[in-house]
Amino acid sequence: MISACCTAFFSLPFDNIKTKMQKQKPGPDGKLPYSGMPDCFAKSLAREGVTGFWAGLPTYYFRVGPHTVIVLLTSEVYKKWLGVGKN
Repeated sequence: MISACCTAFFSLPFDNIKTKMQKQKPGPDGKLPYSGMPDCFAKSLAREGVTGFWAGLPTYYFRVGPHTVIVLLTSEVYKKWLGVGKN
């Protein structure tokens, strides 16, 4: 569960920026709000502050957490089946 917390905490800022980039719509002048990821990052930081990158963390954790746990457990099972890591 600790690895799931770390996964959610460190990947959510990137997911938030990605989502903002995907959902952007042209304004009345036809220009998109963000010119790229660095621009989106800077504007989000100025508008929402540092904590804005972690908005929705509990929801994101419950979406990503089980996935992380399942992947780690599955990889351990496959390693045992394949005999990887035995001396």
